[in-house]
Amino acid sequence: MSRYWWYPLLVLTTSVACASAHPSSVYYVHEKRTELPSPRISARRPPQDLAFLLRIGLKQRNLEDLPGHLLAVSDPSSPTYGHHWSPERVVAAFSPSSHAVNSVKRWLIDSGIQESRIRTRTNKAWLNVHNATVREVEKLLRTEYQVLKRDNGEETIGCHSYQIPVDVGEHVDFITPTVQHSLTISDAPPQRHGDIRHKYNIRRQTKGSADLSRCHEAMTPDCLRALYNITYKPKMPAANNSFAVVNFHPNTYLQSDLDLFFENFSPSLVGSSPTFVSINGGALNATAETGVGEAGWILQYAMSLATPQKVTFLKVGDQTFGGPFGAVSFNEWLDAVDGSYCTSDGGDDLNFDPQFPDPIPIPGAFNDHSCGIIRPPNVIPVSRGDEEGRLTEFYSRRQCNEYAKLGLMGVTVIYGSGNTGTAGATRGYCMDENGTVSPNGTLFNPAWPGSCPWITSVGGTQLRVNSTVFDQNPEEVTSVDLTMGFFTSAGGGFSRRFPTPAYQNRAVQEYLKQLRRTDPGKFKVFNSHGRGYPDISVISNRYVSAESGALVNSSGVSGSSPVVGAMISLINDARLSIGRGPVGFINPALYSSGFTSAFRDIVVGTNTGCKGCTFDPSSCNTGIVILVCYITVQGERFGGFAAMPGWDPASGLGTPNFDSLLKKWLELP
Repeated sequence: MSRYWWYPLLVLTTSVACASAHPSSVYYVHEKRTELPSPRISARRPPQDLAFLLRIGLKQRNLEDLPGHLLAVSDPSSPTYGHHWSPERVVAAFSPSSHAVNSVKRWLIDSGIQESRIRTRTNKAWLNVHNATVREVEKLLRTEYQVLKRDNGEETIGCHSYQIPVDVGEHVDFITPTVQHSLTISDAPPQRHGDIRHKYNIRRQTKGSADLSRCHEAMTPDCLRALYNITYKPKMPAANNSFAVVNFHPNTYLQSDLDLFFENFSPSLVGSSPTFVSINGGALNATAETGVGEAGWILQYAMSLATPQKVTFLKVGDQTFGGPFGAVSFNEWLDAVDGSYCTSDGGDDLNFDPQFPDPIPIPGAFNDHSCGIIRPPNVIPVSRGDEEGRLTEFYSRRQCNEYAKLGLMGVTVIYGSGNTGTAGATRGYCMDENGTVSPNGTLFNPAWPGSCPWITSVGGTQLRVNSTVFDQNPEEVTSVDLTMGFFTSAGGGFSRRFPTPAYQNRAVQEYLKQLRRTDPGKFKVFNSHGRGYPDISVISNRYVSAESGALVNSSGVSGSSPVVGAMISLINDARLSIGRGPVGFINPALYSSGFTSAFRDIVVGTNTGCKGCTFDPSSCNTGIVILVCYITVQGERFGGFAAMPGWDPASGLGTPNFDSLLKKWLELP
């Protein structure tokens, strides 16, 4: 979706045949879609008397001040460090002004919309026009609607572009349904995409053991405690502490698997379960027959390391798993923890987010919307990722602003950096010059939300060959060749949309100086002015987990993010128990000079670059076609970013010494 903000430079038209009573006669194209999100064909014009809900999202105020407010409560050198805002204060600071609401409402009334049909949401972020017809909306927005039909028979209504008056446009961010083609008008059920993530689990049978000499083969909670010096043991959970993990997988976990893991590694937790919260119809639906997802693995480590802190399990609805076009709808859990987000700044984009209540009465349809159903937890690790370029810039910026608002409220949001090196977080391919993901792309493909500067991105390491958890420098960047050039590799790189944030600038510039000396050609394939990620790393290889009744090894940053989440939850416990607040957005502290000694610098290893694939022609004679894949950048077969002294986009700042982090955060107000 292309969005145009430079109003005076756009084509201006004067209304003649479609004149309205609004004082402004100068209209401009507010939104225009340059291409459709998936293959569709134009079917027909919709009936002129077709009625629907027209929703006008108003621009939030003061967003340019949001980074400054967040750093004021997150930077250890700030006199207001730790003075987090209440949700009510956040809404008041950024919600649209009364002037904006009244101006847009006056335009609607002047254009012939009855005032009784115009409703304003309590946070002033939306104006809803009820029973708007195609005829009057086409006149209002100077557009023409079309019914577009997908290959699966689903029909949606939308337009290619629309116009609004210049003086109204300064208050309007988003109008739907328009260029989103989000209004479904047929009975054909939408396609439900399954899990398209690359699975890099290494299934090697093992036995539960507390033998720390075997951690290179079987990583356990005790291995992690020894490796990262986690010695803090809270006697009881601190009041007001909260820790939640988010899950998108249709199959969740089995209680029998939790108990099998706890019997071996956390005996005091046998019989324990997480607190379950359903988001948009999410259910605990794993069985021995259907199998389980990664939820069991995540919960086993989150619960073991954070004990006795209770862990909340936020389960997103199964029927929307994967999101349209394979994207993950992170907005679903954001809606659930922040009611003001559900209806602010344009709302969800239905090209990426499911529509709730579900407009189609199919089995499993959810006829509600989980909006603001839970108070934001203090710590929220998420083990899924996507690609920055898959989402529209407006959508990703709106979501990144929400992560900043959560940080302003004292919430620590953690995402894994991905398992495909510099090639996004899902498909494992880079981009071509046009920004299209391609098997032979050579431009690094940033991950999402890892490229948002207001979350903490966690990369992955592994124990080096013949090293133990007691060695001085036992870790290296995770990069394991699974088969035929397909790797599980720690994600890392630079955003193409978000600039390097101030808290990270010094660390990134030091890295770029080293890269100019050692590998200057690499500057051609990434944005050296972007937000760099990951921020820190922890082990992401050979976790022991219980799955479907067996102890197995699993790998990936899906395990790394809840491990860091558990550490931050323990630190919050210690701070809350002495009357201080949660740490909230942790990045400014992590990058500050006072925290440098709390990390073990990772200087060994390289994450993977772009994956190129070719057919082996000699295999044609055998009748078996062989696909040969390799790592390539600009025609050269080599990897992505190498670990270096200091911060780098392969391992971040390094891996944490928990007790040192705890001491430093206890010294802060």
